[in-house]
Amino acid sequence: MKCLFIKKPSLLRDGIAELLKRRFSDSQITCREDFSFQEAKEASLIIIETSEALTCKEQLETIQSEGVKIVLWVEDLDKKQAAPLFKLGLYGYLYYNIDEETLIQALRFVLDGKRYVSPILGGMLIEVYCDQDKKQMRPPLELLSRREWEVLQLLVKGYSNIKIADALFLSDKTVKNYVSSILHKLNVPDRTNAVLKALKKQWLYL
Repeated sequence: MKCLFIKKPSLLRDGIAELLKRRFSDSQITCREDFSFQEAKEASLIIIETSEALTCKEQLETIQSEGVKIVLWVEDLDKKQAAPLFKLGLYGYLYYNIDEETLIQALRFVLDGKRYVSPILGGMLIEVYCDQDKKQMRPPLELLSRREWEVLQLLVKGYSNIKIADALFLSDKTVKNYVSSILHKLNVPDRTNAVLKALKKQWLYL
């Protein structure tokens, strides 16, 4: 793996870079303060902070379309600032207070071609997706069973397992099984990412 970490110099950046070097020992980890299109094209993974990403949105979109995995590093929960970057559909959106193990798991998830969003950013992403024009829903009905679509719709509405069980007259255990099946079929790590995927792809709406 060739990882490019684009962030202003700080103890946090240095600490994360050292962590990545330890946990991805066969990889090349490079830190930069500014974005370089040519260098970015040669990376397999880019982690970039929000302020720098805002200056090169179009270039990031181009690079990602060519197969480079891009992860946004978020330190300021400012929806207005981050919304244009959320709409790019990058592979990852990580909040800076993420713990070490979750960070490594998230990056492995991204490197496998999957997407990861820190739960604290999930609400902001949902708002961004819901602010977009609501076109006709087009869920791939064959992807989930009828009951799984019903459960996913309630997850989108923010229902807990207990509330879903009450609404659909199911046991809590049955709901847990449906949720696990949904996560597996959608290839996502958790409920937050399942909801975001359904909204982003306009399968369901709030």
